[in-house]
Amino acid sequence: MTDQSLSESVQMYLVDVLRLSSEGQPVPLAQLAAALQISPVSANQMCRRLQDDGLLTYLPYKGVTITPAGEALAARVLRRHRLWEVFLVERLQMRWEQAHETACRLEHATPDEVIERLDSFLNHPRVNPRGAPIPPGPGAPPSSPTHPLSEMQPGQSGVFVGCAADATSCEFLASVGLRPGVSILLLAVSPERCLLDVGGKSIAVGNALATSIQVAADAARAHVRSSSTVQRER
Repeated sequence: MTDQSLSESVQMYLVDVLRLSSEGQPVPLAQLAAALQISPVSANQMCRRLQDDGLLTYLPYKGVTITPAGEALAARVLRRHRLWEVFLVERLQMRWEQAHETACRLEHATPDEVIERLDSFLNHPRVNPRGAPIPPGPGAPPSSPTHPLSEMQPGQSGVFVGCAADATSCEFLASVGLRPGVSILLLAVSPERCLLDVGGKSIAVGNALATSIQVAADAARAHVRSSSTVQRER
């Protein structure tokens, strides 16, 4: 069974269960019904059907959990959705709300081959514009761990992965060149802000925002300048 052989409504059931689940805990049917904007009775009927298909597990009085088979199908839908969000926001400069709505339609109609080409075109982003992780594609190598920009020391470099802050902050970062896959160098830190080098341009980022910015190790290793070159910003 493939995700695109399922109806859009079934795909959305699986995706919402995956989104709402926390550490394997059952998702209450009332919560799932509210997310899908349907009645709890309809949610109950569909979840029992998906249990028969081996995609969900129904636990009376507790809710539903997603099976490994259901999770694999849901992850592919989420992958398409979030890659389209990256393209629409980063490349077409669409606002988040419009990009999200458009991605909801495209996620059901895009062949896997097109999505893998889109992933390559976007330089394999790990998160969508709001910092939600993009499920890896088939055969993808393990991703290197990420850490907040606020944990870096002056002179260290890395690759911008994404930002979990609000949409306005994410749009600001994109406007100054901070997009997934871009290399950054932390020049200096003060009590109020971080000073970054992004493509040869100096960018100041508030420390509160720095805690929401995720960075991965640079493929060429972190570059550390000498203490005589990099000083803490005053």
